[in-house]
Order: sequence, then structure tokens, then C-alpha cells
Amino acid sequence: SFEYSSVGGWVVTRGAGQNSTYYGCISDIVMAQEYATPIGNIKTDSYPRKATGSDLGQIMMGGEGAYGVLTHVTLKVFRHMPETIRRFSYMFKDWQTAQAAAREIMQSEAGFPSVFRLSDPEETSVMLHLYGVMDTPIKHLFRLRHFKENEMCLFLGFTNGEDGFSQNVAKNVHRVARRFGGMSLTGYVTRGWEKGRFNDPYMRDTLQDFGIVMDTMECSVNWSNMTQVHRDVRAFCKSRPDTICMTHMSHVYPQGANLYFIFIIKESDPEAFKQYHAGILSAIQQSGAAMSHHHGIGKMFAPWLEGSLGKNEYDVLRTLKQHFDPDNIMNPGGTLGFDLKEDEKHFPVR
Repeated sequence: SFEYSSVGGWVVTRGAGQNSTYYGCISDIVMAQEYATPIGNIKTDSYPRKATGSDLGQIMMGGEGAYGVLTHVTLKVFRHMPETIRRFSYMFKDWQTAQAAAREIMQSEAGFPSVFRLSDPEETSVMLHLYGVMDTPIKHLFRLRHFKENEMCLFLGFTNGEDGFSQNVAKNVHRVARRFGGMSLTGYVTRGWEKGRFNDPYMRDTLQDFGIVMDTMECSVNWSNMTQVHRDVRAFCKSRPDTICMTHMSHVYPQGANLYFIFIIKESDPEAFKQYHAGILSAIQQSGAAMSHHHGIGKMFAPWLEGSLGKNEYDVLRTLKQHFDPDNIMNPGGTLGFDLKEDEKHFPVR
């Protein structure tokens, strides 16, 4: 969907691009915003940093049209230096080892790669075949190094920035990967992923014609509950027979990461799909993860928002809605769920 996305859409959903591990999500890149609201225009300043009470820009961002219409955005600008990119890819023997390596890379104080994608065993198996890796001599190296299919995990990405910085980040990634037993696959796999990363999603439309549904869910997790979230959400996804559930870290931080689930099921009944989709959201909420990392809320997610934030915290958003839009004309019945009845909301079971 990248070619159809917009700057406004990124801002009102608090989106994140694939290079966000180094450059940041949209909430890190926005300098100033202007909204047209029922009570008048709201305009934030563009100072690089300030301590003048709550940050109005962060309050407005992510509102998804509930408070007003975003009309202007000022963004940070970065130098375009494609010649300094260093691509890399590594294979780890299992998910736990790969997690530990990812955490060390992000906490080693040596700079961050811009693209950071770590796939679990099921996604790794699919990617190796999809990008033709298993049709090359590399497959024999896996056997020699005792890397087993459906256990090994693929890590790929690249670095950006000034040439010396970019090179040093790549060297640190290599040092950490080697320390955790990672096998270098060079930049070959990464180039294959880059070639198909914006085209592969179009398979979704074709598959739907045959009663096969492909969709994605993502959630923000801390390192401390990464294993539990990955296990519990996948367990629900796989509770249906003949289900593919590929998972990867797509945006990574010193404190945790985004877990991105891609599931493929055979289903033609919209109501049955909605029930399955709701079950995944409940599994995410129950496992202790944030309901969304960068996809925003949307009407299908709204019933879980209050349970995710907490009642007092959600009431703050409700108060903002009443302030900016007292007559409820902005996105009525909208994505933040202010119109939902109590029995329509989902809360975690404690």
C-alpha cells in the first residue's frame, strides 16, 4: 500500500516506514501540524525541542480524524545518500538466539541499522523459497552448518547515514551476529527482499478471488514479553487448520520491537473472518502487547482500545473529543471507539 499512502495518513495513524529503526516513526519526524477543527484552527509550532507543558503535537497526532482535519504538516528532512547503504543478511539457528542477537544489536550503543527485519522459522522457510535462496548452493551450507528448516531464522536489513557511520553500524551487526552463531548470507537475500517488498502484497487481491484471505496484524512488545506474545498470538492464528502464520520483527528499539503477523487462511464468509480477526486482537491484548504499533486503530480495532489504554487514560481521549468536536461531527462513530456501548468493548482477562 506504500504507493497509495499519504503524508497525512502517516500522521493521523502514527505510521512507521520500513527504515524507521534508524530514522524514526512519523511521530519522530513531524515538526509541526495544523488542523481544522469545529472550534477553530489548531496550529503547533516547529521548535526542535521545548518544555512548555504537554506536547500538543503529540496529542493531535494519531487522532484519525476524530478531533479535526489535518491540513498542513512540516517534516524533518534527511540527506539522501544511497551510495552509503550497507546491506546484510544472516541466518540464526533458532528464534531465541535470533531474539538475543537483535536485542544486543539495539543495546550495544553502536548506532542502529535503518532497516531491521528478523523473521521467525515459519516466515523464514517461506522467504527462502519465495526469493529463490533454496535454489542456490547456500542450501548446502545450511546442512553443513546444521541449520534446520523450520527452526532457523533469517535476519536482513541495511544501514544508512554518513559513510563511516554506516560502515561502522554494519560492522557491529556483523560482530554481534557472529557472536550469536549467525551465518552471513551477504546482501543477496536483502536485495531479493527489496525487489519484491512492494509487489508481494498484491497477491492478496488475487488470492481473495479463490477464497483465500491474507491479512496482517502488528503489535508493540517489550523484550521481556516477546516470547510470550509471539507464542500466544501464533497459537490462536494456528488454531484454524491449514493456516499459514508468518511473523517478523519489523521495527526494533533498545527496549523492544514490533511483532508483525501475516496470516493466510481459507475463508469466504466475511462474518467468520471478522470473528477470527477479533480473536487475534484479543490474543494480542491478553498477551500484554500494545494493540497497534504503526497501523493505527481503525474501526475494527476500536473495541480493544480502552482495554489496552485503561479507563482513566481513555477518558482523556474522550475529553479531547468533546473539547474539539462538541457536536460530534468529525468522523462520527469513528475509529477511536467513542460511540461503542460497554458490551461491545473488549478488556483483558486478569
